[in-house]
Amino acid sequence: MITIEIKRNPTSIEEVIVSGHAKAARHGEDIVCSAVSAITFGTLNSVHVLLGIMPDVKQADQSGGYLSWRLAIDTDKAIGEKQQLLAESMAISLIAIAENYGRYVTVSDTKWQGGATQ
Repeated sequence: MITIEIKRNPTSIEEVIVSGHAKAARHGEDIVCSAVSAITFGTLNSVHVLLGIMPDVKQADQSGGYLSWRLAIDTDKAIGEKQQLLAESMAISLIAIAENYGRYVTVSDTKWQGGATQ
């Protein structure tokens, strides 16, 4: 199962941690894993290319199964707000996947209640 933890302070997302494997299908055929990966890496690439921020990312080796993104806090206000918008968009997309594929993905996010989220 993929476990997603969205850590917030009272006003913004501070860190997103994605761990585990969906195991919804064989390696290379798992659409749940592919969706989570595409959303996560698409967001990180957008932060880098559009905002000029090198995301603070830690990830597992070739076997995958772990990614941690700590959002930059030393940016100017406009860039910080855009980074938060991209992070919130990512959170919404990951929550939608968890709501549809709750057998394979869970999201822990203090802002979101009900459905497949905690």
